[in-house]
Amino acid sequence: MTVAKVEKLPVNYKTAEDFERFAAQGNAELSMFDEFQLSLIESDDDTLFYGIYMDEQLAARMALTFVSEQKDNTFYPPKGYVEITKLEVLPAYQGKRLGSSLVEFVQSFTKPVRTKARVNSESFWQQCYFKETGKKEDNLTVMTWQPTK
Repeated sequence: MTVAKVEKLPVNYKTAEDFERFAAQGNAELSMFDEFQLSLIESDDDTLFYGIYMDEQLAARMALTFVSEQKDNTFYPPKGYVEITKLEVLPAYQGKRLGSSLVEFVQSFTKPVRTKARVNSESFWQQCYFKETGKKEDNLTVMTWQPTK
């Protein structure tokens, strides 16, 4: 199987158009359009967007935040981590390991990773070696991954 190429998505109007098309086919709970527009307007570097193109179309995408200071007690001892705030694969491209490729890309940073499992996705995150923390935020299960030493 060919490994999907993960690309940093530029914050520009073409990517905004891709996100609009994505929103029309994707899950409303996973919409990133508002966050993306805010980044476009404010040049906000807090959230970075990455995606995978298939057939010249954005097929999978995620939003990441790099947290330099621990703001909660997710990891002990406290350390910086990457938060996957949202991850989505269009229905036509699901089952092709694109979501897993995005997660593996983040795991390659060898920093702890945190996410909130949305849309009944706990089993997907478990397949990517994430563990439930026993916490809920916004009624979503908080899950984490730690690099091996």
